[in-house]
Amino acid sequence: MQKSKVYSVSQVSKLVGVSVRTLHHYDHIKLLRPARKMDNGYRYYNQSHLILLQQILIYRALDFTLEEIRSLLNAESSDLFSQLEKQKQVLNERQQSIANMINSVEVTMTNLKAKKNHEILFGDIPKEKVERWGTLEKERLGSENIEKKMAVLAQFDHEIMHKLKEESTEISDDFAKTIGQTFDNPIVQEITAKHYQLMNKISCVVHGENSQVSSEQYVAMANSVDNKEMEELCEFYGQGYAEHARGAMLYYAKKNLNAK
Repeated sequence: MQKSKVYSVSQVSKLVGVSVRTLHHYDHIKLLRPARKMDNGYRYYNQSHLILLQQILIYRALDFTLEEIRSLLNAESSDLFSQLEKQKQVLNERQQSIANMINSVEVTMTNLKAKKNHEILFGDIPKEKVERWGTLEKERLGSENIEKKMAVLAQFDHEIMHKLKEESTEISDDFAKTIGQTFDNPIVQEITAKHYQLMNKISCVVHGENSQVSSEQYVAMANSVDNKEMEELCEFYGQGYAEHARGAMLYYAKKNLNAK
């Protein structure tokens, strides 16, 4: 009859992935005691030991203490179920706590990314003006809507934001040079077309590929200069910029976006 296979401490350590020191400790506290040869006291483990060790490791993974594991290994079925039920509740509570922490970290990361993108957008404008526009916008929209706007801003990769900012500044500078010209002027409308395409690029990042700004949305953007902070932002690029931009955008929407 074939003898049951036996393992040394080092073999069990490699096989199961538990340190030799841990196995010695389990032996010392009489949680998992290996067999010993009568002639030399050599410690060895058999298949039964390995099964018991696997149980111990499972309970450790469930965060039971060694004393609790000792009780579990000797418990009746009803007691074992009760102990596991209690530990399940503890783990569920810990899971929720970890989920809350992860959510908090994600919110912080979103805020940091949004703040960086905000700095990219307004880094060339005096800080006091940006802060004033931010205060005006918060008073108008409320904190909750500002948080939503910042969440949208956080969707942009910093590199992409730099490119969008560069394109936006170029359009704003070119458009400022046309203040006083008629809205239907080809140059004015060419710049407005570039602005509309920029808005589409932004829309694709926020809403997905191939997203297009509708006529209604572009008209709403044009009329956003009625908001004090937007008016002041536009006027930063030149006196009369706000109404000039509104008129050019409304004309573009009517002629090219099937506005009613």
